[in-house]
Amino acid sequence: MKVDEVLQLDKQFQENVWKWNIDIQSQNFSTFKILKNKSKIIISAPHSVKHMRQWEILPQDLLTWWLALYLWKRLNIPVIYSTSYKVWDPNFDENKNSEYKQALAEYIKENNIKFLIDLHGCWSFRDFSIELWTWWEWNFNLLGRLDILNTIEKSLHDSLKSYIQHTGKPVTKNTIFSASRETTVSAFISKECKIPTIQIEINKELRDMNNIKNLSLLINSFENMIKKVCQNL
Repeated sequence: MKVDEVLQLDKQFQENVWKWNIDIQSQNFSTFKILKNKSKIIISAPHSVKHMRQWEILPQDLLTWWLALYLWKRLNIPVIYSTSYKVWDPNFDENKNSEYKQALAEYIKENNIKFLIDLHGCWSFRDFSIELWTWWEWNFNLLGRLDILNTIEKSLHDSLKSYIQHTGKPVTKNTIFSASRETTVSAFISKECKIPTIQIEINKELRDMNNIKNLSLLINSFENMIKKVCQNL
């Protein structure tokens, strides 16, 4: 997919205008999409569009949908991503009310998925390149699979070495938040489906279509990391 094509598509994800004058809850349309594939891993991008949390409209996590689609095409990995929003936020709302999380759990159970990666984005001022959230140092969402965490951390660090050396922004773990709230996608799926999960926060500097060098590093780092994780599942 060419840069201009990605940017044009991303405009649709950014615009996603909220219709205040209609009861959007009653509208019969899907707010997410699942792209199927045969793999032990599934990728989730719940904030690929604007979303609402406690009546505040929050911006999309720029290009997380695009990274998910790239991995779907490149590595034959199933993905789920938001396409529009209702009143709630898939990574915050009550689990029983979340169509996104319920559909994701159903797909995981029916297709024998072994691991979930939940993609998110953070602002460029953060002092890390990528942060791994696993429910603090106890790593509850990983269900004891510290080997997966070590593989992810080492692989991303090695792939992003030039960026880390240039910016001083390392790959970190659970320094700001931790995906410990039970209504996060990763915490819910870990408990509901009994598989290890991880929430990955990606610095906006790496999700910039105007910086092809950084974007290429991001793509390669995730491709390499997922290949290595698949070997351990």
